[in-house]
Amino acid sequence: MFVSPETPDEVMQRSPAPSKEWASFRYLNIAQFVGAMNDNIFKLLLAFCFIQLEGAASSNRILSIAGAVYVLPFILLSTSAGIFADRYSKKTIIVATRIAELIVLLFGMVAFALQSQFLSFTALFLLATHSAIFGPCKYGIVPEIVPKDAISKANGILTSFSYVAIIVGTFLASFLADITNRNYIVALIFCCVFSTISIIASFYIHKTPPAGSHKKVTPWLITEIIENLHIIRNEPSLLSAVLGSAFFLFVGSYVQLNMIPFAMKVLHLSDVQGGYMFLLTAFGIGTGSLMAGKLSGKTVEFGLVPVGGIGMAISCICLDYYSGSLITVLALVFFIGLFGGLYLVPLDSYIQVASPKTHRGQIVATGNVLGFCGVLTSALAMYVLSEIIGLSPDQGFTVVGIVTLLMASIISISMSGYVIRLFSLVISSLFFPACLKGKEQIPVDKPSVFLVPQSFWPWAAVLLASQRRRMRLFTLAPQTSPPFPANIIRNMIPILELHDIHEIAPSGESAEKFRHAIERGTSIAIFCSKRTLSHYAHPLISAWSQEPAMKDVSFFTVSIPETSEGAAKTGKLSLSAQIEQLTV
Repeated sequence: MFVSPETPDEVMQRSPAPSKEWASFRYLNIAQFVGAMNDNIFKLLLAFCFIQLEGAASSNRILSIAGAVYVLPFILLSTSAGIFADRYSKKTIIVATRIAELIVLLFGMVAFALQSQFLSFTALFLLATHSAIFGPCKYGIVPEIVPKDAISKANGILTSFSYVAIIVGTFLASFLADITNRNYIVALIFCCVFSTISIIASFYIHKTPPAGSHKKVTPWLITEIIENLHIIRNEPSLLSAVLGSAFFLFVGSYVQLNMIPFAMKVLHLSDVQGGYMFLLTAFGIGTGSLMAGKLSGKTVEFGLVPVGGIGMAISCICLDYYSGSLITVLALVFFIGLFGGLYLVPLDSYIQVASPKTHRGQIVATGNVLGFCGVLTSALAMYVLSEIIGLSPDQGFTVVGIVTLLMASIISISMSGYVIRLFSLVISSLFFPACLKGKEQIPVDKPSVFLVPQSFWPWAAVLLASQRRRMRLFTLAPQTSPPFPANIIRNMIPILELHDIHEIAPSGESAEKFRHAIERGTSIAIFCSKRTLSHYAHPLISAWSQEPAMKDVSFFTVSIPETSEGAAKTGKLSLSAQIEQLTV
């Protein structure tokens, strides 16, 4: 059964006042914004510097090396950083990493002054090291400094501003290279000023206590990842969320690395103009992230993930076929980011909500390791596709688009319950909007059981649309055929038809399916006649309430007025029902 890692009471006991919570979040956002911006400025300035020194033919090689060097610390250090985040105050670690960033930027100025590739890539490695340590704290502290029902909103803002930082960083790298006539030392002075602002902001973040973990740092990276994956597998859908989030970094990194060669070789722009191209992708991600946060509201909307994944895939493939039209390319580059934001925010929000408190930092860190393995794979893929196979940059986008389409299909299957729920919400809103009085009683952090004295359709879609969880449907009531396009959803919904209500009693033949659904965090709806409900509802609830797995489950009946029953039968669009909680 899915159980929230922390109850609202626990959140209130260890959280500051609401105004201070959001104040801390704003300072966190400033600190992470500057860090992401400076990382992108430095990485692009390094690429511009050595492409200028070695020529345009070296662009793929330099960008691939930069991508690989930047990602290595995230792979090597993220699990250790996650352990630190769970053992010590996240605020203390955040302040330390902000100071380290300024020191590394000063070192980078020396490397550029000497025009040393070795020292410049060393500075990039060190900059990535401080970001790898900062990452688990940045995401792990969010549930500790904002209200629980605002986590999706906060993640939407955080992710959006992360990519706004990439927008600004990408723009400033190209802009500073232009206005300083490629004087990279002067350009880095601006980064040092920004870093100082980040240090000041980090001191104003509310100090949070350690999460309570006593785990020690170990050099055995693979062992740590395997142990954390075992923890991840114990929570419903958490593994899918972690892997899906990691895959996004593969796609995003490939798009960023391939954008400059694409601009130079296909669109015949300069390397600096190619840097401006990625602005649209980052702006799209920021827009999509805000949209995802808005659509998700106070909970996690998993149904957006397959939509975003398929949208990214189609946009990447179309970049190849429409590469002759600059306007179309600009639009597609934006849409890659937009769908990416819709894809990513629900995954990151769910990882934070579903992760156990004492392991949250380690789970975020494991996700970082897997994600940056994806980034490393993207650098390798770019090198193989361009240097070994000899594909053009636009053809490379097609290959990545096909891979993304396959991944989106797998995610759609693994999260099919959430996809069906989202489609039910859309269809229900368009064709038979329903007024469900009392639906605010439905808990957002645990499954529920609904007893519905009515035919399966259209009330199945209405119930699916009323809450954000997957739902397993059992029916004893006669089923009606829904009209098109609602019949598409009807055929997708897994339904178990019962001959007798006792089949789903704790000792019945379908009890294991009932129990398994609850243990996986899935709500249940039972469609039956009014007579069956009146005779068997309370005995059934009483029997199930003795089960350990049902300890925190809420039971509801859905009372439907006769006028609404008639409306449903005649196809009218006005439906209403009353949700009432049952007591044992």
